[in-house]
Amino acid sequence: MNWKIGLPRALFYHTYFPLWTTFFEALGGQVIVSPPTNKIILDEGIQSVVAETCLPVKIFFGHVQALCQKNLDYLFVPRLISVEKKAYICPKFMGLPDMLEASKIKHPPLIKPVINQVKTNQVNSFLCDCAAPFTTKWSKIKKAWQKAMQEQRDYEQKLVKEIKTTDLNILILGHDYNLHDHYLNLGLWEKLRRLGCTIILPSHFPQRERETHLQKFPKLVFWTYGKTQLGAVYSFMEQPGLKGVINLTSFGCGIDSFMDSLIIRRLIERQIPYLNVILDEHSGKAGLFTRLEAFVDIIRWRSDNHQDYISSYGYNVGTCQRDAGTSGSRGDCAAPLY
Repeated sequence: MNWKIGLPRALFYHTYFPLWTTFFEALGGQVIVSPPTNKIILDEGIQSVVAETCLPVKIFFGHVQALCQKNLDYLFVPRLISVEKKAYICPKFMGLPDMLEASKIKHPPLIKPVINQVKTNQVNSFLCDCAAPFTTKWSKIKKAWQKAMQEQRDYEQKLVKEIKTTDLNILILGHDYNLHDHYLNLGLWEKLRRLGCTIILPSHFPQRERETHLQKFPKLVFWTYGKTQLGAVYSFMEQPGLKGVINLTSFGCGIDSFMDSLIIRRLIERQIPYLNVILDEHSGKAGLFTRLEAFVDIIRWRSDNHQDYISSYGYNVGTCQRDAGTSGSRGDCAAPLY
């Protein structure tokens, strides 16, 4: 019998969908994925949780609502604590099963394994919890997991790209569920492409390269998504050519409230323009697109030697000779505006 397992197209899905779809299908299950995010899903999610919840979690609950109409046998909602040693995922990931069971959503039975690689790197326990509805044979579970891990590695390898110098390279930082949900990020990619930008994502840099660059940071970063972003920034700063960084974050994100400051400091040190975009359910395309157009224009104007006094990160970078009528270097007269 093919059991139907629901997989919400939100949060962890955007990072690990090859892993979990392959795993459950190898066990003989049928994976049902919710449709791409739309207004109905967003509205359903907003009505299902308290107002203080961040936008990605609201969208997650909207996807759960959509799946509950599919006659599922099970719904996969793991208690995701950590996927590596010495680093954690967002605290809201840990509480998703509890939040869902406390909601008024009538959902099918949950498959909710605890995934905590900080505590132990042994996968036997949570794999058995995942596979319990389908089989108890460890040999079958192990074979399915090995196949799933290989599929995940192949997927991550395909994401890595050679970074080439183009007219304007823009690194978009953010958690995977903000980067790859194009309804949530208001079509950010498409707009940047229409403006003639080449889009670069943290996943385009090899993991080993990002981790090597992270050694430049004086302390450990305790969040997996934060490590990915900071490592990508270090890699991107070494790239030649005209470039800028867009930092995409959700309103109320505790992790990003720390990471954004660390990232912005390093971009200012290297005089790389950045744009901080904060998203919630009230965000609109018109305002975002106006900011993107201005940001791209400013970066290109700064590449003109006659207009290099224009800054996109709050510093006056004009020359003393031109602005004050005296000789001096750009560094001598650089002064913070705020």
